[in-house]
Amino acid sequence: MDNDTLIISEKDQKAYLPYKYDDIEKIYNENKDKYSSLRDVIDKEYILPLNRFKHSVSSRFRETISLVLHKENKSIFKALDLAFELMFEYKLNPIIIAACRNLEELDIYLDCLEEDELFDFRCFKIKFEVTPKVYTREKKPNFA
Repeated sequence: MDNDTLIISEKDQKAYLPYKYDDIEKIYNENKDKYSSLRDVIDKEYILPLNRFKHSVSSRFRETISLVLHKENKSIFKALDLAFELMFEYKLNPIIIAACRNLEELDIYLDCLEEDELFDFRCFKIKFEVTPKVYTREKKPNFA
């Protein structure tokens, strides 16, 4: 079954990337020596620790290189060119790059981001699970 939602979970400290069942099956069938099951592929390739994205600039660079080289099978020159371009795009969360299946999805996201119309991005859903802040009697928020 496909998963069409990127979940960025502060609670779990993990990012759950979207995937297509066909992609999982292909990865498994081509790497049976590396993975024990389809679930193993998902656990190892589509569930990532948030600390992997701790340093945004280098994460954007690394994830762009990975997308271009490994998912798109393009040249290192194309990968470096795009990685340097996106490295300082501060509005771009590097987890989004990791979640994109191809350059077309990333281009669509970047267009939506530039136009400030992320509601138009339909390649996958994006859900943030944020840990709620707990206030004590000693520290009350100032809502005035």
